[in-house]
Amino acid sequence: MKSTLEKNFSDEMINDLARKTGFVKRARKLPASSFVNTLMFSFCNQASTSLPDIAADLNQQFSIDISKEGLHKKFSREGVVFLKELVKFQLSQQFSLQTGTELKNHFASVTIKDSSKFSLPGIYNKDYPGFGNFSKTNGLMNLQYEYDLISGNWIALELTTVNKNDQQDSKQTTDSITKGGLYIRDLGYVTPTYLKAVIQKEAYFLNRMPPQTNIYTLEKEPMDWRSIARKFNKTGANALDMDVLIYQRELLECRLVIESVTDIEYRKRLKQAELSAKKHGVGLSKEHKLRCRYNTFITNVDRAILPVETIRKTYYLRWQIELVFKTWKSVFEINKVKKVKTERMECQLLARLLWVLLNWRLYQSCNRHVQKQTPEKGVSLLKFFKRCISFSTSLRLVLLNRINLSKWLRQIFLPLIDNTLCEAPAGKVTHYQILRSLLCLS
Repeated sequence: MKSTLEKNFSDEMINDLARKTGFVKRARKLPASSFVNTLMFSFCNQASTSLPDIAADLNQQFSIDISKEGLHKKFSREGVVFLKELVKFQLSQQFSLQTGTELKNHFASVTIKDSSKFSLPGIYNKDYPGFGNFSKTNGLMNLQYEYDLISGNWIALELTTVNKNDQQDSKQTTDSITKGGLYIRDLGYVTPTYLKAVIQKEAYFLNRMPPQTNIYTLEKEPMDWRSIARKFNKTGANALDMDVLIYQRELLECRLVIESVTDIEYRKRLKQAELSAKKHGVGLSKEHKLRCRYNTFITNVDRAILPVETIRKTYYLRWQIELVFKTWKSVFEINKVKKVKTERMECQLLARLLWVLLNWRLYQSCNRHVQKQTPEKGVSLLKFFKRCISFSTSLRLVLLNRINLSKWLRQIFLPLIDNTLCEAPAGKVTHYQILRSLLCLS
């Protein structure tokens, strides 16, 4: 942890990067490191933080006297580029996994990815346009985020417009796929290009099957959902596991796992489908109604590694990323934005995400400490990040070398661990237990 803070958030590194990106061209009274520190450790969300607030903090913490007009000029295109490069640098500093256990892993990584959107004031509609019924007249921020469940490392974090949707992102980021990794993504990312890239790079995918995907038997005959329904009725099975071909132009072979849902869930899905069909002025086919009875998953993982009974709970590891987004919005309030110039909004948001990433490193350290002792346990992400706000002030003093790091770890940080352990609801297991069973050979 000491080396992480000293190397990744040092004044020297930050100021050097500011010069390389053109944010700082010559010696100024406002060093880039002070600018970043003040934005990162703002107590309030962007909507509640004024220029006088930022100027007052710079004066209090660094004895820097700057007017709000001078500060306003610092929020520039160069400032945005600088902070984006700082985020990229932090993402490149991978956290090594040292759990103290010798697991025989089936996968080199278990990577989940999703996007999260939130509305912006209408003045941002030109730079971040909305779409459809979602924020049509306002701006709309889109965050593309990916991380590895095994190491906890962030793989990607990007601020984009909704013009770059999940399908486009999956096609444009195939270079990030690595051999031996398991990739779990939402429906929007599942394209022939993405799946083909996973297979070619000797990696693995586990996804829900997009509803409009063509499915064929290995004999290249279209799959009949009525025959699937008859198989369920005849065998009384809860799930079917078969080898199929998907898509039409580029046939890809994979496993198709079909799992029946409860009658209550079926009626709920059918009602939603009927409402959607009515809204779009179309009818609901018998096949569509049949498909509402099932969960469908596609994967290229061998049955010996991922048997049919573990498919669903493994796929639901993806929901950890929803918990991340919930934390960012409900705890850190990154979605609360007011009308300021675009560059200032972007700078403040990027700095807030840098603060989240700094605390994520602490979260990783907590997990490593816990899993050295008990590999099947881990730290609750939500519990940890609710508490990290309380030690934010003292963590800032550590970065500013005003508090001894070892003393801070011993007296403030480590006592948190017992109070942030992940606990399973009654009759269920934690995602750490699911992950461990997935990784360990039986």
